[in-house]
Parts: sequence; structure tokens; C-alpha cells
Amino acid sequence: MHFLPAPDESLWAGVLRLELTIPGARSLKDRRRAVAHVRDRIRARGGLSVAEVGHLESHSRAVVAVGMVSSDQRLIHSTLDALSHEVEQWGRVRVDSRALSVLRPFAGPSGGDEGPGDDGEDWDAPWALP
Repeated sequence: MHFLPAPDESLWAGVLRLELTIPGARSLKDRRRAVAHVRDRIRARGGLSVAEVGHLESHSRAVVAVGMVSSDQRLIHSTLDALSHEVEQWGRVRVDSRALSVLRPFAGPSGGDEGPGDDGEDWDAPWALP
């Protein structure tokens, strides 16, 4: 995939991974209800995507991933960092671990500002369609 970015283009993507424990959940139905509560509150904030990505068959654990795209790296970091601390305050779940990654898609293998083809290499971002 070859493209030329706009001269003023700044594209950043952030992913927050939350490993959750659902206290008192005795069934998958209890667990799903708690995870749905968290998912719906995150989506209500706007500008965020959320998906349940792990421990799908566990009664008391879940892994949730939250994604955000922006032109401002600091905005992504501050928004997702604040969210990671708010989730536990909403009740229903306990956050056992959190991991935040902010990266620059299409920045090239070296992570710099060059785009595809700038250095003669042909590469794609891991999520780019063939």
C-alpha cells in the first residue's frame, strides 16, 4: 500500500488493555452484565472504540481493549490513562492490570515520520488490508 501523507498530517493510535475481575459474578450472565456496563459507559464518552478480547468463558474475569485515534498523541495518552483509572470507580469490576500503547501507524519499520516507499522498502502496517 503506497500513499503520500498530507504535509500537515499527524496520525496517532492508542490502545488501552484492561484486565478485569468481576467480584461476585456466579455465572456468565452476571459477568456479561458487568462487562456490558463498562463497555456502554466507555462508548458513551464518544470517540472511543471498545471490545471484549479475552477470558470470554470465565465467570469472573475479562479483558477489554479500548481504542482511540487522534492527531494529538498527548490527548490519546491523557484520555486513555484517565479512563483506566475511572473504570474501577464505576463499580462492578476491579482493574487488575492496565497497559497503554500509543503508536504512529504507517510510520515505517523504524517508527520515524517516513511513510511507505520513502526509503525504497515496501511494507504495510500490521492492520492494513492487502
